[in-house]
Amino acid sequence: MRIGRFKTDGVAHIGVFEDESVRDVTSEFDGFTDAISRPQDAADVAGTSYDITDITHLPPTTASNTVFCAALNYEAHAEKSDIEVPEWPLVFLKLPQTLVGHGEAISYHTRVTEEIDFEAELGAVIGEPARHVSPDEALDYVAGYTILNDTSARDLQLGLQVGDGQMLDWFSGKAMERTTPVGPYVTADEIDDPQDLSIVSRVDGETMQDDNTGMMIRSVADLVSFVSSRVELQPGDVIATGTPEGVGTFQDIQLYPGETVEIEIEGLGTLSNVVEEA
Repeated sequence: MRIGRFKTDGVAHIGVFEDESVRDVTSEFDGFTDAISRPQDAADVAGTSYDITDITHLPPTTASNTVFCAALNYEAHAEKSDIEVPEWPLVFLKLPQTLVGHGEAISYHTRVTEEIDFEAELGAVIGEPARHVSPDEALDYVAGYTILNDTSARDLQLGLQVGDGQMLDWFSGKAMERTTPVGPYVTADEIDDPQDLSIVSRVDGETMQDDNTGMMIRSVADLVSFVSSRVELQPGDVIATGTPEGVGTFQDIQLYPGETVEIEIEGLGTLSNVVEEA
């Protein structure tokens, strides 16, 4: 089951995505959070079908949801960052204004940044409220998985001077509008083991990252458990699980307007977006 959000003729819908089409199942649900809490109920809804080329993809979450992002969760990436792995997960948030869907532009805000970067990430989408859940039970609260490209303004994130040293500025590096693609949809009830998926990023067809989610320092279950110990997770919330090594900043590579960034994760499809100057 691949369930997500799309827009046609200016109206947002909930859809079941198939190979070349999407079936409108909006009538079955009170909203997307309801749909993601019971995606199986969309299977037999006889809604209008649209050709995939005639719709606009929307992020498979809502403005009332939270996107939690784990930093430094692949050891090789942490080593390249020259930062020790923290005692417990380092998590930051993505604002709803930062999100865009599959096929939408990644905004390059050249008025404030001169260096943006790609980050391929597996996203776990919560399907029911979760509070203080253990790692052993955490995956029971996950409705499915999606792809996230945690595009970052590296010069802002890494360049904040504090006295004689520097500090990481998570807000400036991560919070700009329409910079973070998510999608194309949520794949529900198809991924048996989220810790054994290939994860690849490409820029204009050239492979940049090529790894496996089994290389995470803390598993999806560990991250869900940790976040639920701080706040109650709600259906539609997304936990982005960190990026492998190979991001641009450690290769003296950055993104430019006109380039296409693709993130492919085994079993979840491909998230593709073009960089455009804002």
